[in-house]
Amino acid sequence: AVVSTQSTGDREVEEQTKNFIFWLKRLDAPIARKRTEVQKFYSFMSKKLHQFPEFEGWSDEAVEEVVVGMERFVMVNIHSAVFNPPEDHEQNQRLDKRIQSLHWILPKHLDFSLPSDNEEADRQLAIAQSYLLQESMDRQNKTPHDKMRAIVQCCNALHNLFQIAHDTAAGADELLPMLIYTIVVAAPPDLYATIQYIDRFLPTDTLSSGKTAYHFTNMCIAQQFLESLSHDKLSLSEEEYTHFMEGHSSHLEEALSTKFAGGLLNNISRVKECEERLRKLQGFHCKLSRNVEQLVEEVRGHRKEVEVGVGDMIGLFNTVEVEMTALMAS
Repeated sequence: AVVSTQSTGDREVEEQTKNFIFWLKRLDAPIARKRTEVQKFYSFMSKKLHQFPEFEGWSDEAVEEVVVGMERFVMVNIHSAVFNPPEDHEQNQRLDKRIQSLHWILPKHLDFSLPSDNEEADRQLAIAQSYLLQESMDRQNKTPHDKMRAIVQCCNALHNLFQIAHDTAAGADELLPMLIYTIVVAAPPDLYATIQYIDRFLPTDTLSSGKTAYHFTNMCIAQQFLESLSHDKLSLSEEEYTHFMEGHSSHLEEALSTKFAGGLLNNISRVKECEERLRKLQGFHCKLSRNVEQLVEEVRGHRKEVEVGVGDMIGLFNTVEVEMTALMAS
């Protein structure tokens, strides 16, 4: 249920929410239409809640918590119908490949530096990368709120990293290159689809101002930077840039100069290997299940054939027995 108690208002909220989910999951329409319908439903239900007598005297913050709970309930149930729709597939795959091809980028290419031999700084960088991976790979993070929260936590860790390195707070100019570097190192899958998902289905007022809007804007700028990246943005000659992009050389050893970052990348690699093995195992399981089902059907068919054959033999035996009895009697 969306709300814990079952007053008249609660039941109406729950019923209308479930009806909306049922309708939207079956709506055959472009993702832009689905976005419009979801945002309209958010607005409608937010106004509706304020009309119920059960919520009289509640603070705006308390009612907002109920609204957020309703939003989460909706998005968990329609996630598969609206995340990474066909309209996003091509650009999502293109950005994933683009990020993977930039694994050689170092902080110096983005005009910032990381403190050396500082375990706490290494830990904050690792935390930032882990939040990006959590946002994209954790199957429990299905709502725009969950994915946006992971991005905010990633940026908070980068702010901590900058504070450790420079003993001052990071502004947008300092945060952005660190965020771009973190994306390149972590290489979170489906980044484009995730950004579009947040933009479409997080309530519009959430992204209009405040800390969430600030960090989301930085993430969008980072995405655009990576999509349009060229040698002149990395303080490289065109020849050097082409050389690295073609995979002839890599600065990965330098990138792994900190044991914490190196350990994290090894863990990321292992996670991706495990995911690939899991996909293969799931495919084998599906194939095996189909083979087992086919075998069961064949056994059932064979059993029927045997039963028919045995029945025919018994009938023939009975006929012979009758004929022999009649012959002996004569």
